[in-house]
Amino acid sequence: MAAVAVMQSCQTEYSYTAVTVDRVDIHEVVECDFQPTTDGFEQYSCVPVFSNKDPGTGEWERAAIGDFDIVQREVFGAPFYQMWYSGRAGDGPNDGEHVGYAVSMDGVDWIRHSWNPVLRRGTSPGSFDRDDAKVACVAFDGDAGVYHLWYTGTNSGGVGTTFGHATSRDGVMWDKDLLNPLDPFEDTGSALSRVWGCDALFEAGSFHFWAGGINWKRGLVSQEEFLESAKYDIAYLSTSDGATFQGGGDLVLEHAGLGGDGFDAEGVHKPSVFVFGDEDSTDPRYWMLYAGYQDVVAAPDGTNGLININASGQRLGMANSYFAEEGWQKLSSDPVPLDFSGADTADSPRAFFINGRLHVFFTDEFIDPLDGTTISGIGLGISPFPIAEESQ
Repeated sequence: MAAVAVMQSCQTEYSYTAVTVDRVDIHEVVECDFQPTTDGFEQYSCVPVFSNKDPGTGEWERAAIGDFDIVQREVFGAPFYQMWYSGRAGDGPNDGEHVGYAVSMDGVDWIRHSWNPVLRRGTSPGSFDRDDAKVACVAFDGDAGVYHLWYTGTNSGGVGTTFGHATSRDGVMWDKDLLNPLDPFEDTGSALSRVWGCDALFEAGSFHFWAGGINWKRGLVSQEEFLESAKYDIAYLSTSDGATFQGGGDLVLEHAGLGGDGFDAEGVHKPSVFVFGDEDSTDPRYWMLYAGYQDVVAAPDGTNGLININASGQRLGMANSYFAEEGWQKLSSDPVPLDFSGADTADSPRAFFINGRLHVFFTDEFIDPLDGTTISGIGLGISPFPIAEESQ
């Protein structure tokens, strides 16, 4: 894969062994092995690490675990993970998604909060999130000590899926924004509309905000052309309060458009950004994992007049840039070698650089060894980062 050559080309004094000296390696604190794939990547063998069949799973999340985000902080020099995730009770009209909360010290063993779900869908007919409330992204304002949750809400009897914001001091008690629903692309002239996935990074008193949305063909076209033109791309904005956004919403990462042959031919979506190095580094500072979709299909829903958008051929890709708001380059035309199911269902990556390793959490399909049924959950992959000679 081309990703190896690109990552090895970084000219840096970085040493994986130096970074991890006196730090506990994840291999030593988890019960199961990591299985090598290629290019230095490894997949955790006891998966999923979080699922709808875990002991303690609530009825509200019994049918499926959906989109999620993780905030990783350090407590007494060790990583501490906080996860907010979407869960669904079933497929009925009253089984919409809510948001739950869980914590972990190693990223493998998770404890759900007893008050789950911590953010529920709306109860009134006019609520923008009456049918579903799904996690888009979460970030922590280290100056104010406030968590920000951005989420998608659906009201099938209204305008469909829109975007919302909530804040919390402890990650459990959430206040929905009075300005909801929000439209970050409003009045920007951006090619995108409808935020469905995002990531936020708090730096210098405000949030970098990368938003994944739908790129529709503009102009007077037929409904068939309109639906056929639907693609996912990623744009950049910024925000200081989580509800009002600045910037033009310019595209920073676009689908490959390779006639269906590339893993991200029709969609780049659900960005996850982490920082490597400092501002004086000669290497790219910002690194992004993203979901790549080979095919995106939009079709009208005959029951409510809304448009359903589905993706297939789902794998993970990587990009980097020296700047948050521009200059993003894909590392390879091939996907990252993480794919538990082998059926191209990897999605929703969340990436962290911890103890000299890249940690990637992502949703995928898993098979229950006891009854052969499908498990909805989250897997974990790791890799030394960047790939250094001493770590190969």
